[in-house]
Amino acid sequence: MTRWLWAISALLIAVAVATFVTAAVTGPVGQPPVSTRYSHQQLQADADMTQQMSVPAASGPMADGRVVDDQLRHARDPGFIEELEAHQRGIDQMLGRGPR
Repeated sequence: MTRWLWAISALLIAVAVATFVTAAVTGPVGQPPVSTRYSHQQLQADADMTQQMSVPAASGPMADGRVVDDQLRHARDPGFIEELEAHQRGIDQMLGRGPR
């Protein structure tokens, strides 16, 4: 019984050490840049809309340009695109999803 306890203890210590070493090697997790031009609510709403529109063989007024909404207007701004991508990276990082 004593050998069994020592074996379990050694295993737990080895797992703990491996976890800490892995955390030390990967380093601290960086924070995504803070948006100053677009709110979190606006970025999230646009990310949600993009996901809803991302379907194969899309057709209709949104696909052929007959409808122009706020997302399409500010999507022309390269700064908005950068912030939207950073916003999505932050969400992916928070959820533990890797790069695509």
